[in-house]
Amino acid sequence: MKLPQLALLSALLLAASSQGHAAASAASKQQQVDALFAKWDNPDTPGAAVEVVKDGKVVYRHAFGMADIEQGRAITPSTIFHVASVSKQFTALSVLLLAQDGKLSLDDDVRRYLPELPDFGQVIRIRHLLNHTSGLRDQLNLLSMAGWRMDDVITGDDAMRFVRRQHALNFAPGSEFEYCNTGYTLLGMIVERVSGKSLAAFSKERIFDPLGMKHTFFHEQYSTLVPGRAQSYQPSPGTGYEGIALSFSVVGPTNLFTTADDLVLWQRNFDDARVGGKPLLAQMQTPAKLNDGTATDYGDGVFAGSYRGLRTIGHDGADAGFRSNLLRFPDQHLSVVIVANGADLHVTQLGERIADIYLDGKLDAQPTPIPDYSSRTEVPIDPARLDALVGTYALENGSAITFAKEHGRLVGWTAGDDTMPFYAAGEREFFAKLVNAQFTFDPPGADGVIQGGTWRRNARVKHAKRIAPMKLPDPKALEGEYYSDELHVLYTVTENDGNVVLSYSRGDIVLAPFDKDSFVGPWPFGLVHFQCAPASGCAGFTATEDRARDVQFNKVTIVDAGKR
Repeated sequence: MKLPQLALLSALLLAASSQGHAAASAASKQQQVDALFAKWDNPDTPGAAVEVVKDGKVVYRHAFGMADIEQGRAITPSTIFHVASVSKQFTALSVLLLAQDGKLSLDDDVRRYLPELPDFGQVIRIRHLLNHTSGLRDQLNLLSMAGWRMDDVITGDDAMRFVRRQHALNFAPGSEFEYCNTGYTLLGMIVERVSGKSLAAFSKERIFDPLGMKHTFFHEQYSTLVPGRAQSYQPSPGTGYEGIALSFSVVGPTNLFTTADDLVLWQRNFDDARVGGKPLLAQMQTPAKLNDGTATDYGDGVFAGSYRGLRTIGHDGADAGFRSNLLRFPDQHLSVVIVANGADLHVTQLGERIADIYLDGKLDAQPTPIPDYSSRTEVPIDPARLDALVGTYALENGSAITFAKEHGRLVGWTAGDDTMPFYAAGEREFFAKLVNAQFTFDPPGADGVIQGGTWRRNARVKHAKRIAPMKLPDPKALEGEYYSDELHVLYTVTENDGNVVLSYSRGDIVLAPFDKDSFVGPWPFGLVHFQCAPASGCAGFTATEDRARDVQFNKVTIVDAGKR
């Protein structure tokens, strides 16, 4: 064989070997991602649609689990999902397009377009709404404090009615970052008032249609039928799953319906800039700065962060049982899309695990891996043994975690968080499924009392110390009726076995003693501080959670009008 022929043959063999190696590597990556979602790849579990885009090409596209467990309908990459807060980037782009058109300025006073908003004595600008620096209290906190449930039908008008009643902000506009759904509801209303079209119609015309996102839309009315959509699930207290309702009819912060396939088209737009143009999209991804020049990690509708040394742009979403995650590594031209319908799919961690697989060798050294507490195996435990665990434990960060026994099971909450079930992994180890967390109780002391434990949530580890039961000096001083004008709601306060109970028409909220005149409770109340004086008694209380601070309740006397 002549030398030119030998050289050609060698080149062909080398190319074939390289192609074979690349194919094997791609198959290996796909198998690793498959393994991440294996526990949801069943006919009796919810699941997810997952896609990975590298250099503009889809290199992974797969679906797991069921869109509708009762009907036996499986998830596909074209299944329609509610994607919760992933919606915000589309609302943000709609506003930015109007600014690009010269129809508004991001520095405009919000009250120029929404004059019905209260005058807080400080200007809230459109850009404050976009980057969560407005200081407005979050509408979901306000609704919940007023007695609404998250499975109620909630509209933009409902949210606006509460915003109009507010007397104060959480902080001066531009001075802090605090995630706020209210701002994005107002942005949706501004789009409508400026463009003369609903946010749903405007975004369809200017974003979804030009990008070919044929199955993407803002779902304006919860009752509108959507064929082929995924249903929403959460783990049931025992085994298996149960449905969890979602009746939102508010657009802007949430309620985008879309598919994994359509979100791939959206991710590509950040590279080819078909909608908006490169300068506008770059602006959207630039972290905002506070009044003092401090940079936040949020742009306009997207987080701008980093993972293992690489720059990231993305957003998560969570409503009812729906979970979504868009994670993009712009410098590596890699995007991860996850849309899911089970509350136990921790999509942030799953997205990062996918990035670990596809960016292997390009990432900084992996820190200590975060354990997957939520996947531990539950073991049976005598319900009587739970009694010794019940109580409130102060955490090192100034917060607290409270455990209670309900229907023979352990439930718990950190101050301001939802109450959730905990499952036994051992005599003293209990894990949650709705968040990646575990609490390990200390062994009992010589007196038989468990005095503390260790709270682990994702990578955070906090030691906890039991708060000794408090004897309220004068329980009757706290008891009475308390009214909030900002919420237009009345609560009855009673004392029960050392706890303070807030009662209203739809249930009771038990507050555990935390400090002098202060108590902690589940979301949305967080820290409740009573305003008491020795001479005059208790005149009111404030309720504070990060997204709704110092909501005022005043003690009132209810008088029977017929007996005056």
